Amino acid sequence: MKFMLRVFDTNGSVQTLCIDSDSSATAAALARSRGLRVVSVTADARRQRRGASRIGMPGARFNVELFARELAALLDAGVGVVDALRTLGGNERREASAQVYRDLLRQLEEGQSLSAALEHASHIFPPVLVACVKASEQTGGLADSLTRYSRNSATLHELRGRVVSAAIYPTVLLFVGAAVVLFLLGFVVPRFATLLEHSGRELPLMSRMLMAWGGMVHAHGGELCIGLAVLAVSTGIALRRPALRIWIADRLLALPGIGQHFRVFRQSQFYRTAAMLVDGGIPAVRAFDLARGLVGGADRIALASALQQVRNGARISDAFQQAGLANAIAYRLLTVAEKTGGLGPVLDRIAAFQEAQVSRTIDLISRLIEPAMMIVIGVVIGGIVVLMYMPIFEIASSIQ
Repeated sequence: MKFMLRVFDTNGSVQTLCIDSDSSATAAALARSRGLRVVSVTADARRQRRGASRIGMPGARFNVELFARELAALLDAGVGVVDALRTLGGNERREASAQVYRDLLRQLEEGQSLSAALEHASHIFPPVLVACVKASEQTGGLADSLTRYSRNSATLHELRGRVVSAAIYPTVLLFVGAAVVLFLLGFVVPRFATLLEHSGRELPLMSRMLMAWGGMVHAHGGELCIGLAVLAVSTGIALRRPALRIWIADRLLALPGIGQHFRVFRQSQFYRTAAMLVDGGIPAVRAFDLARGLVGGADRIALASALQQVRNGARISDAFQQAGLANAIAYRLLTVAEKTGGLGPVLDRIAAFQEAQVSRTIDLISRLIEPAMMIVIGVVIGGIVVLMYMPIFEIASSIQ
């Protein structure tokens, strides 16, 4: 696989290399062996675009995490903000992404700060990143703040990836089982029905219902396939809307059993992001307010109430416990943070506890749902086969 590397050569200038390797770590090691300093490593942009077009995702979407990581590396190497943005924009192959860099440079050349320029492009850069940059402009640690943001974003993406990966296998099982059932109903069952029509015997009730369903699927197979295709495409388009995704997430939180685990997953993202903001020098209340979009609707209302109590003088631990945002462990850790003043590391530790709980839940659900789905699919397919053969068994027994 080919990887695109942005590196500093021995003269201190930025270059872009293409290295064929089995992993990004190996590609970076090869570049370092040549005496180069690696700024970033990404997969081949052309392959990314082809992959994106295959799955129907927009290939020109701006990668904010990569932007923060590369900009932090250049700033850490002593490059100025304007020169760093000009370097990144000049090495960008996608016109849409290059335009983003040009807009940022124009804002900076007009005398605005980097945070103001990022805030001007709020449709691309999230408020969390803008807040980190704004706080770092006052403290002078812009590179550290960007590095902290990119690491936090990578951690959140990794956790979300685990949840998505855990759902892939059950989804594949569901689609394969549904395809087998449709094949049996639309192709096999109608042929058995034709064979049994001339037997002169009355079929069992369940067998007659199965033959009726098979005849309907066989007669309207084309319309059914078109309808399923339209439904799949419509669902894919609808899921791109943020409002619908938020609505689905809130409905998942309301489900009995799994809703509580999903709530812990959302809260872990909230605490992780709040920790990153607090470590970046943002006040705690402001950090919690910026990260509120990572929790569900009910928790957002509870968080607003808790933050109002904190503004009125209440302790964070008591306010969060009353709002249901802190369990016993989180409450104890927050009380320790209030005594020591180290709120950022404590929030990180709370997020780590919750992420460990989510990981255990994912492993448990994966172990339970996969055999459960296989049993259900096996029972459905086996039931169809038994109902098809039941009249034949009765005919054979009457002949004997």
